[in-house]
Amino acid sequence: MRASFVPPQPIRELRDLTRLRKSLIQDRTRVANRLHKVLEDSGIKLSSVAAKVLGASGRAMLSALMSGTSDPDQLAQLARGKLRNKLPALRQALAGRFRDHHAFLVGQLLAHVDYLDEAVVDLSRRIEELLAPLMAALERLVTIPGVGRRTAEVLIAETGADMSRFPRLKKITATQGNRIRA
Repeated sequence: MRASFVPPQPIRELRDLTRLRKSLIQDRTRVANRLHKVLEDSGIKLSSVAAKVLGASGRAMLSALMSGTSDPDQLAQLARGKLRNKLPALRQALAGRFRDHHAFLVGQLLAHVDYLDEAVVDLSRRIEELLAPLMAALERLVTIPGVGRRTAEVLIAETGADMSRFPRLKKITATQGNRIRA
């Protein structure tokens, strides 16, 4: 049998953390999509006007909806920044039939998004700590066009910083398969 690549303990721990972070980010996307679905079910078309339903303006409007405000004019006035330029469309998008049921669901989903955001921040801090001794490798990787910091973190977590154990490109791709995705 051929020996398989088993990275040292610190790299395995880093790999566990980057994989968990990726999974939580995917979970957050799923929860945000569920939130959009609940809003659509209530006739609220906020995502058709606001690029970021979970941004500051969207959060303010969702909070107002959950606290019982249903007047589209009042809700639209909560818009901030560039979204204020879209007040007529926003009023139209906020005219729906948002009920207590929707408020409960939105509250649960927002709490879940907040938890996931916090967990991703915590994981990113821990990843940063584990990457401290490998900062030179990380800084070299981000100089590659198309490789951002998060991708560099995942590359190090999946392969380690020592590429000498992969004498050929074929060897590393066979070992890692399609796992290297930020």
